[in-house]
Amino acid sequence: MKKTNQISALYIHIPFCESICNYCDFAKLQYFHNFAESYLIALEKELIQVVDNKELKTIYIGGGTPSSLSDDQFEKLLAMVKPYAQKVIEFTVEANPESLTLSKIKLMKKYHVNRVSIGVESTDDNILIAINRKHTFNDVKSAVKNLRENGIENINLDLIIGLPNVSKNMLMKDIKNILSLNPNHISAYSLTVHEHTKFYLDGIVEPDDDFAFEAYKEINDILQENGYSHYEVSNWAKDGFESKHNLTYWKNERYYGVGLAASGYIGNLRYKNTTNFQDYISFKNEKEEEIVTPKDEKDYEVMLRLRTKYGINLKEFKDKFGVDFYEEHKANIDHFVESKLLKKVDGEIVATFEGMMMLDTIYLAL
Repeated sequence: MKKTNQISALYIHIPFCESICNYCDFAKLQYFHNFAESYLIALEKELIQVVDNKELKTIYIGGGTPSSLSDDQFEKLLAMVKPYAQKVIEFTVEANPESLTLSKIKLMKKYHVNRVSIGVESTDDNILIAINRKHTFNDVKSAVKNLRENGIENINLDLIIGLPNVSKNMLMKDIKNILSLNPNHISAYSLTVHEHTKFYLDGIVEPDDDFAFEAYKEINDILQENGYSHYEVSNWAKDGFESKHNLTYWKNERYYGVGLAASGYIGNLRYKNTTNFQDYISFKNEKEEEIVTPKDEKDYEVMLRLRTKYGINLKEFKDKFGVDFYEEHKANIDHFVESKLLKKVDGEIVATFEGMMMLDTIYLAL
């Protein structure tokens, strides 16, 4: 695999969780101390093999639940990442409220983590029990308070839209509860039901399109009124607090991915690591690989950039691909502009809120 010092973003996957949520389809397994020890050894080896740039700009440790590690293991993880974090401007760690202890917060501060993303999912304690989450909304409030008191101000709170037995009114209450904590960033993801999850086996279905659209629209209206910009399909941020790391993905830029099932994009190769835990800790990391052709690259550019408020810059697109995107797709773009799904402003093609909710339709046409 060809390496390049131009890559400035690193994703690290920690697959362990204290318990498995009923909807989760990520690469994860229940935390056991010995499993985590073996995993960290394999992770460090891959990190050294793959990441050759010691001047990264963003690092994101996700999962799973990185905060499910013991304090010693959590520090071991942060220490192995330290050599790559010397010039990082955004260093994010995902956490669950119940395992985001004061000792872990102090470790994050020590190793210069400056952004934390907390899985809230719902602020209703009964709903949290029903989806097998192990925290309460009071735990969320305590975690946010402890982070701020220890100098970590950049906080994202995650919410799920369309959980069973959650009405639109309950969802609006969730949003108000989250706003009461004044985070810099809010993510709201529509429930997806995957095979082999408990939700799938229990016959739970995803919210219908009309419910999801109306919910997103109401959430968007409330968040915009409260000073949050809708900068990506499922993400809102106060000015200057957009996720710099995740914008790497949405701007179709390159990034390293390290860990079980982690994805990366180096040169013209997109890859995904093995999802087999035993293989990974035995150093048998059989990757799925996709060679990205110039046409694929162009398709990714359109697909990813239209997810954001920044859209497609026509001059940059022409400089990069040698074609005029607007002229190439004029009839379709004009149709979507007339339908108020796209807008053409200042040399950019940007999806409207309604367009972001109907991106599949736009992609198929373009």
